[in-house]
Amino acid sequence: MARLVRNCLRLPVTCALAVVAVAVAGCATAPSGGSPRSAPGGNSQAQAYVQPLPPPAPTSSWLPDQVVLGFLHASASYAFDPAAARQYLSPELRRNWHPGRGVAVVGPIGPSNVTRLQYNPKENLGSDQSAQVVVHLTGQQLATVSQSGQYQYAPGNINTQFMLARDADGVYLIEHLPLQTLMLTESDFEEVYQPRNLFFFAPAPASQTPSELVPDPVYAPLQSSNSALNTDLATGLVNGLIKGQGGWLSGATYTAFPAGTRLLKRVTIAGKTAQVDLGGAAAHMHPEQVMLMEEQLAATLGDGSYALPLATHIQLSINNSVQDTIGVPDLVPEVPKGPVELITGTSSVGELSAQPAHGDKVQARLSQDQIGAGTVKAVAASPSSDHPPQLAVLVQANAGGCTVEEQPGGQGAYRNYPLTGSDVSCRSISYDANGNLWAAAGSGVWVLFPGHTPVAVDLSAIAPAIQPGDQILALRMAPDGVRAALLVSTPGSGSRLLMAAVRVRGGNAWFGPPVIVGTAGLTDPMAISWYDAYHLAVLATEGIYEVPLTGGPGQQPAPQLVSTAPPGAATLTADGTELVVGTNQGQIFAEAVSSPVWTLVANGADPAYPG
Repeated sequence: MARLVRNCLRLPVTCALAVVAVAVAGCATAPSGGSPRSAPGGNSQAQAYVQPLPPPAPTSSWLPDQVVLGFLHASASYAFDPAAARQYLSPELRRNWHPGRGVAVVGPIGPSNVTRLQYNPKENLGSDQSAQVVVHLTGQQLATVSQSGQYQYAPGNINTQFMLARDADGVYLIEHLPLQTLMLTESDFEEVYQPRNLFFFAPAPASQTPSELVPDPVYAPLQSSNSALNTDLATGLVNGLIKGQGGWLSGATYTAFPAGTRLLKRVTIAGKTAQVDLGGAAAHMHPEQVMLMEEQLAATLGDGSYALPLATHIQLSINNSVQDTIGVPDLVPEVPKGPVELITGTSSVGELSAQPAHGDKVQARLSQDQIGAGTVKAVAASPSSDHPPQLAVLVQANAGGCTVEEQPGGQGAYRNYPLTGSDVSCRSISYDANGNLWAAAGSGVWVLFPGHTPVAVDLSAIAPAIQPGDQILALRMAPDGVRAALLVSTPGSGSRLLMAAVRVRGGNAWFGPPVIVGTAGLTDPMAISWYDAYHLAVLATEGIYEVPLTGGPGQQPAPQLVSTAPPGAATLTADGTELVVGTNQGQIFAEAVSSPVWTLVANGADPAYPG
């Protein structure tokens, strides 16, 4: 690509068209920007980016379809260089075009996707005008990125038209655009948008201050052509915090930034300290709330989950008066540690150590005398500091249907809580950080609040992603208790991963609109576990992957293979440092992530770390 650009200095007309053709085909080498865009959406390796080269301005030798292709590629540079795309527009459209309805991510666009249809005579042509040309564009839409930041799969056909006319210099320019939005090819989107996290607080009891931060994955487009200090990117992320949430976590988490807060000037970064100056409503906040704003800022700008951190410290000013300087807080909950519970028989449960090894003895935890008859299908342990932890089991009743067995209040005899009255497959149970027990059976989900009977979870918001006949294979609650990961199987279509925000109020529970977690490159996902707050561990045919929550087609960063799996592996649990699987042959294998060698530990099924 560099050689092609250098040669263009000698052959500008021919090479200009070649640059457009190569760039639209996906040869551009970096990102540009705007405000953060959520992706309901790699591995833990930080990513570095380089600014892309916008295509050259059209000339009189360019054909109308080449102008359209050049415009689409130049749109990738809109945030840091709006003129790159506007140079393809007529003067009137150039003044009035302000794309603000989000982004459409589309499949590859090339010469075969554009067709010149006809010439439409214009009435009262002036000396600087000529006949209009209609260019028909076809292709595949893959996803949309809304103004509020949510990234959603939105497959469909593209069938639209651009209208062009020559200007006084004989250059074809676009006079009419089909949409007030940016249309980016998948390859341009991957290079232009950088995965990041915004951080919001998980709800806390009314008497307590929010203390745990929840990452909200976003694709934040880079904005400046040479921004060593990343000030534009940091400014965009801070504005994302101030504007609040409009995506899938909205209503399930909280922000310390009051409505009416303003960023008085661009964020600057000096010596890895980000300097943020707020005004407006932030000037009237109690010092405790100011501290919470600082924590959100520091976590967001200091996050290195998917890309290099922008800062290690935050200096917050309000109305130009320095308030405080803090480091990146450690407020994101880790995946719980603890012993591994496992099914040891039809109606029995045992326990292994937190780091299972060959020769470990399985300690008996539950027997049929405690939990009654029926076939234990899944086991869960509460993510508390208690040892031994409270256990619950999901049982396939002999008479059909699913029941949960749990000790009320964690003490005394186990009690039977029926979930379904028909012969439905019992699949999965998981505790959240608040001690609520969530169970999946068939295509339904139930929650057992401490001291209450099970309540069916309202799944209407995720209905478009879970069709009749689908089965929820696994349900895993995040360490923060706000996010649920769902592995859903569709007959004939394989399995897919969904994320949904958990909302609980007045004894009722429901899941918010789902986002799809990208599993590009994975074949037949069959089991999931939380790897850390930012990634899932996913067991697939090829092995066990660390899958980021950024999602999206052409997912970046991509899922990373952590380990191959033992033959017959069917279930999985992880705590960030250890992987434990159960096989179809009734064996439990374990390995440390730092020393990937599988060890046969015991006989049993469905191992589970707390959570």
